[in-house]
Amino acid sequence: MTALPVPADLAHVVAAAWVLDGDVVPRGLPQPAVDLLVMPDGVGRLAGPETRRRQGALPTGGPLVGVRLRPGTVTGLFGIGADEVPLAGSPVEIGPLGGSVTERLAGALASVRARAGRLRVDDRVRAVLAAMHAAPGVPVETHAAGVGLSERQLRRRFVVAVGLRPKTYARVVRLHRALAAARAAVARGERPDWADIAVRSGCYDQSHLLAEFRHAIGAPPSALLPGVRYFQDRDRSALRHSAHG
Repeated sequence: MTALPVPADLAHVVAAAWVLDGDVVPRGLPQPAVDLLVMPDGVGRLAGPETRRRQGALPTGGPLVGVRLRPGTVTGLFGIGADEVPLAGSPVEIGPLGGSVTERLAGALASVRARAGRLRVDDRVRAVLAAMHAAPGVPVETHAAGVGLSERQLRRRFVVAVGLRPKTYARVVRLHRALAAARAAVARGERPDWADIAVRSGCYDQSHLLAEFRHAIGAPPSALLPGVRYFQDRDRSALRHSAHG
């Protein structure tokens, strides 16, 4: 996947833009957001938020272009609740657009820009989203109380705006926070301290973190860190060498 720049005037509604080429979806963390996809034939689709990594073959005919909408914005932009956007995607009127990657991306961004001027969002959900990213381990009822809602009221509004339950969204946020911390450690030349990362990411402990990653991507977090093995893998290898020594 190749990341593309997001225009400054759309940064409040677009989290990322990207191009994906190849035969299959590469391994990565699930994205708890709605994507505006532009297929190789120029047809637009909205794809729902993920809780597990997407798998399967990519469409044929050329690269896939994507614009990741910020959580809570799809309803204001396209008039559809996020909970109504299927994971597999549904058609949306934005074209058809030109065939090249540049043309398709420009067309998708222009479509978002044309709608962004009349964007309305649920301010309470937006406040909770910000709070969850700041502290993903905080209980949902605390976030709800912080914006003057009951947990049930927040869940109902959150599902429509984001497409996931608050607890589910926070679970995916924890994965991204943990992976970012691990990558930062590797960039400093350090071995990730998974126990510390787990707690700082809002998990109970290291075992909880490992279980969350295995549920989401079917592998430990080190699978997304080239050259870094999870500590249990290292220990098992040492035991095998000892047994055969």
